[in-house]
Amino acid sequence: MQSAAAPTRDGPAPAWPRRRRLIVALVLLTIALSAAVRFAALDAFPGHVFDEHYYAHDAAALLRGDLGPRGAESWRPGAARSAAHPELGTLAIAAGIALLGDGPWGWRTPAALAGTLLIALVYPLARRLFLPPVWALAATVLAASDAMLIIEARLAVLDTFVALGSAACIYCALRATSAPHFARWAVLCGLAGGAAVASKWSGALAVVAALVILALYARRLGLRRLLAAVAAILALNLGVYVASYAGYFLSGHSLGDWLHLQRSMLGFNWGLRGSASFASRPLTWLFDVHPIWYKFVEGPGGSTGLIAIGNPLLWWAAALAFVILGVQALVRRDLHLGLTPLLVALLYLPWLLTSRQAYIYYMTPVVPFLAILVAGALSRVAGRRAAPCAPQALGFGGGALVAAAAFGVAGLGEGLLGDARGALWRGAAAAAGVVLATAAVIAALRGRARRRAVAAALAWAYVGATAGLALAWLPFLLGYPVVFEYYQRLTWFLTWK
Repeated sequence: MQSAAAPTRDGPAPAWPRRRRLIVALVLLTIALSAAVRFAALDAFPGHVFDEHYYAHDAAALLRGDLGPRGAESWRPGAARSAAHPELGTLAIAAGIALLGDGPWGWRTPAALAGTLLIALVYPLARRLFLPPVWALAATVLAASDAMLIIEARLAVLDTFVALGSAACIYCALRATSAPHFARWAVLCGLAGGAAVASKWSGALAVVAALVILALYARRLGLRRLLAAVAAILALNLGVYVASYAGYFLSGHSLGDWLHLQRSMLGFNWGLRGSASFASRPLTWLFDVHPIWYKFVEGPGGSTGLIAIGNPLLWWAAALAFVILGVQALVRRDLHLGLTPLLVALLYLPWLLTSRQAYIYYMTPVVPFLAILVAGALSRVAGRRAAPCAPQALGFGGGALVAAAAFGVAGLGEGLLGDARGALWRGAAAAAGVVLATAAVIAALRGRARRRAVAAALAWAYVGATAGLALAWLPFLLGYPVVFEYYQRLTWFLTWK
């Protein structure tokens, strides 16, 4: 009988499949933690928050069938308060209300589910954008650590639905360029793009991005297949968009009413003006200049708030990576290197041309690609072939502990910030983080490719710090009360207050 320790005839199992399984397990863990954050205490604020006043109200009106003709203004959608956007995102919210009741869990569960699916899509997207598995994992962790993606998935608003449809549309376009089942992926691309546009017109940016991807691979696809795919995608976009108004038509509205409604929406979206203090210029979004406090309450239990803000460590790094990788791709004429910066440009830069009132949360569909962009930059610094190893794990843990301690996570608990116990905890966490980071560098120096190993350990320390900063922001994403000093610790700039 062969002993357990004896090698098999085929030899020991190769290391890379084991590492691949480890990466998949870590991706699944990241998705599970993301789901926990998105679904935790969705009823922390029992009333409508920010634009939920429109979308949750509209969803309830849809369920009541309040879409009948209204005299001279029969094109209006009944007594619903908002006629600014298409129906699909509102229908998703309505489905939540139908299943879970007209309350916070009913309003917000569909967005939380869509936000979780969005994080799950980041890894396959990153792989299709030419990232090796370990750096696709890094992209997933970075996206899961973004405060904007978290807060938008915890409220009954539309941007997470747009982001999910946009990411799925682009993913299907990428699959269509290399998959044997081209027609299938082209159809799915059209359906996903239609879902994005039918949630908000800004989803059209993802459709344009998908068409650009197909055009870039025109030689591989052939002109006939390319034109057929473009026609199918546009037709399916229109079909999904019109289908989202099925209830509107069934309630007695005519095609003329619908066209009148579309013209009204065009006038609103093209020329929106106002004096809202939370509006900002699109050029400032990537730099987190003007986040939005959706809610802020001071009470005997402490300060409670909800903020729409990008993770600064991710967004600021993405701005740098966008310039560097974009220039390198142009100089080298490297499509693989330049595709992610191009997608970021297509999803973000058109906003710079708009003169209407705009808000930082419009960046939500761009964030997954910012995470992939930064992970791609890290892979070029640390080595694309880096595999999961102890130095990287130690670097991640050290970065997360240092960031969490630096920004006062230790001050949570009972809301006691700055007392002796909190200071002791923060000091211990920071010291442990420094020890882990140092151990990561030492462990990396013992490897063969020392410079690359150290760079990989430091890159994962940055990923850990990004996750640690997200942990620090969680009270203002989950509605957890903290003392006012905690708020002051996190609001680094006057425009954040």
